[in-house]
Amino acid sequence: MKLSRQLSMGLSLFAVLATSPAFAQDADEEAPSGEIIVTGSRGQQRTVLSSPTPIDVIDGDDLADRSGGQQLRDVLSQLVPSFQSTTVGSSSFNSLTRPAGLRGLSGVHVLVLVNGKRRHNSSIIDFNTGATSAGGNPVDLDLIPASAIQRLEVLRDGASAQYGSDAIAGVINIILKSDTSGFASIEAGQRYGTSYTGTDGETVQFAISKGLAIGDGGTLHLSAEAKNSKPTVRNGVITGALYFPLANGAPDPRELTANRRTYLGGLPEIKEIKLAENLVLPIGDAEFYSDATFAYREAEVGQAGRRPNSNQNVIEIFPDGFTPFYTLAETDFQITGGFRGKLGEWNADFSSTFGRNYARNGADNTVNASLGPQSPTSFDTFSSEFQQWTNNLDFTRGFMLGNSPLQVSAGAEYRWESYATRALDPESYINGGYFYPTGPLRGRPAQVGAQGALVVTPADEADISRNVLAAYIDLALDVTPRFLITAAGRFEHYDDSAGSVWSGKVSGRYELTDWLSVRGAFSNGFRAPALAQQAFAQTSTAINNINGVFVPVETAVVRVSSPVGLALGASPLKPEKSRNYSLGVTLEPAAGFSLTIDAYQIDLDDRITSTGLLTGTGVSNILRANGFSGNQAVRYFTNAVDTRTRGFDVVAAYSFDTVSAGSFRTTLGFNYNKTTIEGIAANPRQLAGLGLVLFDRRSQSFFTETPRTKLILGLNWTLDDVSINLVNTRYDKLSSLQNVPSADETFGAKWITDVEVSYKVTDFMRVAIGAYNFFDVYPDRTAVPNTTFGLPPFGASVFGNYGGYYYGRVSFDF
Repeated sequence: MKLSRQLSMGLSLFAVLATSPAFAQDADEEAPSGEIIVTGSRGQQRTVLSSPTPIDVIDGDDLADRSGGQQLRDVLSQLVPSFQSTTVGSSSFNSLTRPAGLRGLSGVHVLVLVNGKRRHNSSIIDFNTGATSAGGNPVDLDLIPASAIQRLEVLRDGASAQYGSDAIAGVINIILKSDTSGFASIEAGQRYGTSYTGTDGETVQFAISKGLAIGDGGTLHLSAEAKNSKPTVRNGVITGALYFPLANGAPDPRELTANRRTYLGGLPEIKEIKLAENLVLPIGDAEFYSDATFAYREAEVGQAGRRPNSNQNVIEIFPDGFTPFYTLAETDFQITGGFRGKLGEWNADFSSTFGRNYARNGADNTVNASLGPQSPTSFDTFSSEFQQWTNNLDFTRGFMLGNSPLQVSAGAEYRWESYATRALDPESYINGGYFYPTGPLRGRPAQVGAQGALVVTPADEADISRNVLAAYIDLALDVTPRFLITAAGRFEHYDDSAGSVWSGKVSGRYELTDWLSVRGAFSNGFRAPALAQQAFAQTSTAINNINGVFVPVETAVVRVSSPVGLALGASPLKPEKSRNYSLGVTLEPAAGFSLTIDAYQIDLDDRITSTGLLTGTGVSNILRANGFSGNQAVRYFTNAVDTRTRGFDVVAAYSFDTVSAGSFRTTLGFNYNKTTIEGIAANPRQLAGLGLVLFDRRSQSFFTETPRTKLILGLNWTLDDVSINLVNTRYDKLSSLQNVPSADETFGAKWITDVEVSYKVTDFMRVAIGAYNFFDVYPDRTAVPNTTFGLPPFGASVFGNYGGYYYGRVSFDF
């Protein structure tokens, strides 16, 4: 595919710098805590510290200074202590749309807004077996160009009553640039390590954005980015025979020289372009606004190698075996248009947003062995599409309730969304019936389906949509200048199994002194089942020898509404429902210094995930009794588990100028997070007495075994034209649990150091060099290396097992 087809211990200086008498503590600039926010507050202006719920504000310059070849979600992990992005390799979907979330929950529990309007979801589902939201399709943050972003506001609290479904862990509001500034940059870098593929993540990326004055007081800001990134591979050595023995029984001499590093999973090769526009145009007393984003991405990631002597291979095509590649071609866009202005005494805002994500999935350098020597070696396996159309009408107005200002906001929303999958090349899934004619596999059938690919058959195709109606009211009362109380309520109706849902929230803030405040909130929330969780299905076929007869056995993910699913106890999915509690303090005891501490508890019931693989005699008997062959191994999505997440966030910032040593901004972020399982759904009556464990010990650990703590220490120092940005992040230890406890492993805590040094060459030009994971830190090695597939010899981690990334950048302001 061608792009042209579519357009260690931390190095912290906090204590020394903050207490040295050589420094004057009067920062010229207002602290970030004084920045006006728009998320979580309608109508009346609030700041980070005056908000009744915790909010982080991340300036667009911070995103640019800390990019280092990383995606947006990785930068957020460096800046927001409770935001965690997991680096995944060779999980097909998940190596691209990687898991990320707030406060120990997943990406499906975070609502993403762009300029305050709901962002559409990806069509690529979270299909990782270790996913805590299997089958979900969260928003892909990485498809929004970072150069278009003015700032991000991250609300770390439940907000379903204000914004609707998904806002259980919080809200990320991406505010696009709307000024007339200009910016351009070009960056190149690569990983440092031992590459077995000739490439090691070499990346080149370009970004440009420019604002234009339009009409009388209007602006149009345009942004564009392009990126070309080579794959990053870390692997091990496979053992055992690769080739069939010779006729005399001796090993094939090719065993001595064969490539035994055939696992090519890791970070994918990516080619992408991203565009954005943001228009604000005054029209009389009103204002027309529009924003849009577009992205096109091609990606390819390797899988585990297939040995030449396996029934997954066709010797005539790949005499030395092969390594298949998962391929993706993805198109994504969203456009918003609206008017805002006065309607009588009310401020009114009407908007309409449409977004679409389309992905074409495939496999390359592979075969469907059941087709024999006639098999193609490249397939388009299936396509997926998600569309969302959201319409909002919002009103807000201030009143006086005695001497107390009261802000009243209300509105309504209509949303339509759809999800569809389509089977593509029939050769990727059909059973060609090929039996090996000669050699040790003579008379045995070849495996069915394109290797290294996720395939969808015509019977699996999804085509589902729903309509959502919502109405809300949001109140904020300044009882006194020191006491704020807010309340919100929302009703949503879905015309599918989600039904009707009510949610509410109360929050408050009280200033004990001019520099010390307490705040807290309680809310209930919900997440409607994703359309993909309701409709996605996928079937693969294996040929098993049953009583001397070769029989096709289907391994399938089935819809909950399918006859097979219903026979095995599947039921319509219910909304996940939450109760959020938070209590915190904010302090601003000195100029340039701010500190917030917020504790939280999130009770989340009926979390949706996948069952284990349902198979065995009992399952076969149930299937036969319901008119099926019984030769199926099945899993489906279900409301399986109730969890409780407890933790607290600490966020501190101290900025100060000095007489002769420059300006300093120091930051600290800390998150403690623990999730426990409070309940597990009982087996459905159809499976009672079969001894099946639908949610085993290993599956439970995906919810509970996450890094307990995360600490971020940051320092930004500027002296004249030189600036140094340093971030040290400590990730806590991580345990990998198995169904047999003796196989459990725990991998130690690690410090990751990120650094960038920049120099302002002219008023318009800056050069920078930097590194992500400067000291090339890897996770601990696993006790039992995988020599069957040659997986990397490292244990589990959230920061990946790819070592350091080093880069240089030239940027221009104009």
